[in-house]
Amino acid sequence: MQVTESIIMVIYLVVLTIIGIYFYRRARQSESDYFTAGQSINTFVGAFAIFAAVASSSSLLGAVGSGVALGVPYFFTYAFGVIAIMPFAMFLISGQIRRSGVKTVPEFFNQRFGSSVQIVAAVIVCVGMTFYMVPQLTASGIIGSYVLGIDYTTAVIVLGLGFTLYAALGGMWAITYTDLIQGIIMIVGIVILALAILMNHNGIGALIGDALSTDPEFGDITQPWMSYFGLFIAFLWFGIISPSVVMRNFASKSPRIARRTSMWACLIYLTLFVSGFIVTSAGASLGIIDTLDNTDMIFVSVIDHYLPAILGGIMLAGLLAAIMSSADAMLLAISAAIAHDIYKGYINKQASERFVTGLGLIIMILASVVGVIIAIDPPGLIAIMVGWVGGFLLSSFGFPIVLGIWWSRANTQGALAGMLSGAITFVILITSGVLPTNAEPIIAAPISLFLMIVVSLMTSPPPKEKQDLVEFYHTHLEDTN
Repeated sequence: MQVTESIIMVIYLVVLTIIGIYFYRRARQSESDYFTAGQSINTFVGAFAIFAAVASSSSLLGAVGSGVALGVPYFFTYAFGVIAIMPFAMFLISGQIRRSGVKTVPEFFNQRFGSSVQIVAAVIVCVGMTFYMVPQLTASGIIGSYVLGIDYTTAVIVLGLGFTLYAALGGMWAITYTDLIQGIIMIVGIVILALAILMNHNGIGALIGDALSTDPEFGDITQPWMSYFGLFIAFLWFGIISPSVVMRNFASKSPRIARRTSMWACLIYLTLFVSGFIVTSAGASLGIIDTLDNTDMIFVSVIDHYLPAILGGIMLAGLLAAIMSSADAMLLAISAAIAHDIYKGYINKQASERFVTGLGLIIMILASVVGVIIAIDPPGLIAIMVGWVGGFLLSSFGFPIVLGIWWSRANTQGALAGMLSGAITFVILITSGVLPTNAEPIIAAPISLFLMIVVSLMTSPPPKEKQDLVEFYHTHLEDTN
């Protein structure tokens, strides 16, 4: 057990839980408060919140672990894709989808295409976000077992249910403001770690030389090109297709704020990955990757090697922040899909807002339990698992969302064809194993695009009021509505 680090992590968890309790009454006032924080989040808070939502365990443990194990080209593929998320989303959807006035991604599909597309979308959100919980819980188990001196399974259960508590209590209000804290801890922690590494190695040149002398294959391309390309496009689209990220746009004060938020979040993320490259190089220079039971543990080994206990505790809290800030957003997306989109949308339309938010709280806890069960025996490296989720959501949602915003001729039949064909193709490819790891969206996403366009053109145009929505999404983006 790491005593100093354990104390810091316990204090950190207690503070976040207090924040969740503080926002409990405000969050339960309405569905808008619970799921979108009353659409009142400003640029500064929103930038750190959306950064923290994207910066999951894969951005720290996963990216560094896979970079050391599979070579630095794999790290750069991941990093370039993720850094491009925000400007890509800022251009394609941020302002437009905020102007739609909806609370969830499935609700947007209902507004643009109708109820059948909303139901399919809600199911896909639940499947995708539940599985996305697995790498976050895996990372929490790795950190918890190391710091607290408990076994991996116990750490997954304790920490998993721990971050579920504040998210379930405070909804988007608690999630946004805890993510502000977590985002700051993450970026400050990794910059401190990077500076400590550079000082230890006397500069970046010497560090890279040390990494290559320890592991001559560190700079080599070790995977098929399809793995790199598939991983890149999966993450490039993540800010568009991940409900846990897109919901941050719904929480912004206005379409203008939503776009500004994405721009500043991109700069924060760039800082993270520049520092992450330094950490990855330090991990390679240690030469211990083959001795680890889990290669994602290399990040923790770097912290232990280069930082004193108190700074190491802060950085480990930063790793936990990366996990919690993404996992809470995923839980909220699952909660909204079931409580708001399915239950209130189709089962009980007269349900009170307080009942719906209470149901959302229960759904979060149940989703967390399912994620914990799967994470006890995780199916792969953290970065690879997150790549699977990104590929699945891209193949399912990517083009239905973008074409729904930009193409007035897109209709219900086309959206259903694109969504289902992409999802089914992805599942077939990943279960059959015919393609290299993370290459599935290279095939599945174009199939979704092709069928959505063809089916839309071969069937009747959408009603005029649906077509007029496209113009509405793109006009008066400076409004505060």
